Amino acid sequence: MGKLNRLHQLTGWLVFGIAAIVYLLSAERTGSLWDCGEFVLGAYKMQVVHPPGAPLFLLIGRIFSIFGGGLSAEAGSNPAMIAFAVNAMSGICTAFAAAFVAWMTIMLSKIALLGRDETAELGSGQNVAVAASGLVAGLATAFSTSVWFSAVEGEVYAMSLFFTCLTAWAMIRWYAKPDTPEADRWLLFALFASGLSIGVHLLSILTIPAMGIFYYFKKKNDTNLVGLGLSVIAGVAIIIFIQSFIIVGIPTIWQFFEIPMVNGGMPVHSGLIPTLLLLAAVMFFGLRYAHRKNNAVLQQIMVGFGLMVIAFSTVGVVVLRAEAKTPVNMNNPDNVTSLLPYLNREQYGERSLLYGQTFTAEVTNTEVTPRYGLVDGKYEPNVTQKITPEYSKKMFFSRMYDNTQGRVSLYKQWMGLDPSQPLPRGRPNQGDNIKFFVNYQLGWMYWRYFMWNFSGRQNGEQGFYSWDDSSGNWITGIKPLDEARLGDLDALPEYAKEDPARNTYFLLPFLFGLIGLFWHASRSSKEFIGLLTLFVITGIGIIVYTNQPPNEPRERDYVLVGSFFVFCMWMGMAVPAMYELARTKLNQKGFAVAGGIGAVVLIAPLLMGFQNWDDHSRAQHSGARDYAANFLNSVDQNAIIFTYGDNDTYPLWYAQEVENIRPDVRVVNLSLIAVDWYIDLLRYKMNDSPPIKLGLSQDLIRGRLRNQVPYLNRNNQTGNCAADRPTSLDQLMQTIASRNPVPLRSGSSLETQYASCNVGIQVDPRQLSRAPWLVPEGEQAQQRIPIRISNSRLLKDEIAILDIINSNLYDRPIYWAVTCQQSKLMGLENFLELEGLGLKLTVTHNPSDSRNYGIIGSGGINTEKTANLVMNTWQWGNFDKVDTHISSSYQPAVQSMQIVIMRTMEALMAEGKTNEALAVGDKYFASFPDMNFPFFYQTYLMLQPYFQANQLERAQPILEQLARNTADRLDYYDTLDETRKRNSYEGEVVRAEAIARGMLQQVRARGSEEIRASIEQILGNHLYLAPEAGPQNPG
Repeated sequence: MGKLNRLHQLTGWLVFGIAAIVYLLSAERTGSLWDCGEFVLGAYKMQVVHPPGAPLFLLIGRIFSIFGGGLSAEAGSNPAMIAFAVNAMSGICTAFAAAFVAWMTIMLSKIALLGRDETAELGSGQNVAVAASGLVAGLATAFSTSVWFSAVEGEVYAMSLFFTCLTAWAMIRWYAKPDTPEADRWLLFALFASGLSIGVHLLSILTIPAMGIFYYFKKKNDTNLVGLGLSVIAGVAIIIFIQSFIIVGIPTIWQFFEIPMVNGGMPVHSGLIPTLLLLAAVMFFGLRYAHRKNNAVLQQIMVGFGLMVIAFSTVGVVVLRAEAKTPVNMNNPDNVTSLLPYLNREQYGERSLLYGQTFTAEVTNTEVTPRYGLVDGKYEPNVTQKITPEYSKKMFFSRMYDNTQGRVSLYKQWMGLDPSQPLPRGRPNQGDNIKFFVNYQLGWMYWRYFMWNFSGRQNGEQGFYSWDDSSGNWITGIKPLDEARLGDLDALPEYAKEDPARNTYFLLPFLFGLIGLFWHASRSSKEFIGLLTLFVITGIGIIVYTNQPPNEPRERDYVLVGSFFVFCMWMGMAVPAMYELARTKLNQKGFAVAGGIGAVVLIAPLLMGFQNWDDHSRAQHSGARDYAANFLNSVDQNAIIFTYGDNDTYPLWYAQEVENIRPDVRVVNLSLIAVDWYIDLLRYKMNDSPPIKLGLSQDLIRGRLRNQVPYLNRNNQTGNCAADRPTSLDQLMQTIASRNPVPLRSGSSLETQYASCNVGIQVDPRQLSRAPWLVPEGEQAQQRIPIRISNSRLLKDEIAILDIINSNLYDRPIYWAVTCQQSKLMGLENFLELEGLGLKLTVTHNPSDSRNYGIIGSGGINTEKTANLVMNTWQWGNFDKVDTHISSSYQPAVQSMQIVIMRTMEALMAEGKTNEALAVGDKYFASFPDMNFPFFYQTYLMLQPYFQANQLERAQPILEQLARNTADRLDYYDTLDETRKRNSYEGEVVRAEAIARGMLQQVRARGSEEIRASIEQILGNHLYLAPEAGPQNPG
């Protein structure tokens, strides 16, 4: 290795070292939100995670988790170290990715300066400039907000970025070498790396069209647009081949052999034998033919195909572990017929790409494709079905297609229409469609994220609307530019100015990136086209393919990092660009000049690093684990708890599976329970939790069976359930279990029906002695507990919930998490009791709280238990001790705890336990301090018991800080024009005015002269809001 190469190699390793240290210092020390808990437990115990499985991630993660187990033992049995080890794996993967970006930038910068002439040498200044280009590009990648976010948590996106960069690096390394057969091994290695990425995430195979362009430019001396276009098409065709003939094709061939062989008496999985023999034969005879014909291209194709097949073999881990019936076994893909839809991610549905329905379209027909399923060792037909709807109205390049979850009104808003009014005739039209694509999908869901990474970010709030200036926007830090878009920045409230997620780079990364981009395009057009293709496909291409509807559950910038690291490469190329300008135009050259330019450009990634540290470091908090533990510790021993979303399920599974927190509790996810495989998993023991009893046997709910059961009662034409014959829940479940077919117009039939929706739990007094949790102390058991069910049909998830209640009522406490949808309570609101973060089913009548608590107001409340949980058991994620950034993803869990505490305080006050209520309030303010949860409307509501008890002096510091925050907000709102106030802050203005008015009235009526004077002084500019004294409840 020559001196030049050594410098460039060391540059990449320097990037790796810096990035790895930063990531290890900032990595979360336990499980994180969203899918991270699932992936960590999947890696630790080799369990089956959600489709399509990420088996290679789990295998590598398993190795890291073993080291984490060793660290856990060294740390005195701290199982959180297992999660930290998997999180550290993400950091190391991302650090390697940043190093690969540095090396790619160095290679392409060298080509731009010298061409692909191996004998040409860089001057000393050029050598330094090229090295600096890699340093800038690598560090910019490492410190970009979207990359850093994934680098500190145990999710697949960090490893996916690693394989993307590894593939691209191998491709460019092949391209930079002379065109010899020996060099082609790097091309094959690139294909193998992209194949391995199938076991992590499919994003990495998007490098292949760029690979096709680089291949074309290297192999062809005379190039033209037609050839260029064909190379892109060839790359896209390879992606389609991988998806259709590798990922889906191999299991399809396996299924082709499997079904007749197994049904003919051979063991399950016998079809693998002819499948593997067929693949081996294709590769053997293909390679032999290529060798005989001396066809190097065909030989490369066959070797590449073989490497892809070998890489894909990691999918076998999914089937093996599914057969082991692990506690978490998503989709149970233990045979080829269940593996295929698992790999196809069919449970998530399909989004239109080039031609599809609009959100106003109606389903005119459905195409039903019967499918085989494994039943008692044989494959039976029509066990499951794939249902493909046909729509009345379709459109080319349909972008506005989703009519679920209230998205119709959101589409109307993006169309500039009043969401409360009917759509004008003929809308949406193609103009609306393209406008939505440009404004929302490209503008809001790509350009905004791009500028987050290379210009700056307004705050950590999720942004939903481009016309809302308060949340999720990009900024620059350059006052005139930002104020033209977002209003007066000097007047911003203090909490907004001090938001850790408010990052400003003054457009430096963006401008340096543009300099490098234009220089690369002018100096090295062929390589620029290859890089531009990668930039577009991993950015805009993903946007087109994913076809995102408005208001996604969370920000989606993490899927676009392929596009962002390419721009980081152009950032790095700003160094040789500016050096060449200085050398040729100003006659300034040499080591010092190049070093000086490199130092100037290096300011940009360093600025990114320093700005992003405080909102990306998770080293000091454990919110996801602690909040999960709070849910689990809220319920009784051996309880069943229904949950609903990702963030109230995956962290709970993680806490149980990895940290062994309350393994006796059975977590039942209501968003999964509508499918047979998940219902069947409930029949198995899970850790210390015994199997859940179910009245419906496996054969009654298999596949499509009882997906819905209709209500049919010819004697009740009104649909009024009260007119039906009263039926016990046990009788209803027996009816559902019976075989009473209902013929359909299509010629098929549903399995059974029910004739009464007047259903209730018939309480058996003899059983209550062994189920004391059903009758809270001092209350009277009811004879019948009414249940609300539909007068049209019962769906499988509702049937499963009812079955669990009916079969386990006297055996195990049953809870709903307070984050569930209220519709999932089955009308049992007034028979629940709030205990911490769980609503426990009882057989006593507990009227719900009429105040606006949502689901948390359901039923009664066990004040003694809940207050004890708040005071002595719950943990607060270290947010009560350390000033740190708290992701907006924590908001549902935080709000749930806050409302539970509020309801507890008010219930204690109603019981005459003022001291206990205020002690809970004191604990609340200690646990949710202003430094991390700026005092605002929730704080004001929590102060109501202090007002009622005339204890303003006890809460004086809180009152004064709340007054300062409120005055700060009101001062800012007064600077806004009416349009901006209405679009961005309307609700905030109303709440701030209510706080100021209420506080002034309360301190005048109940406070000491000192408190009154203090609050009136703080709110001095807004005394007009409360011209008269007198207490007032929150509005």
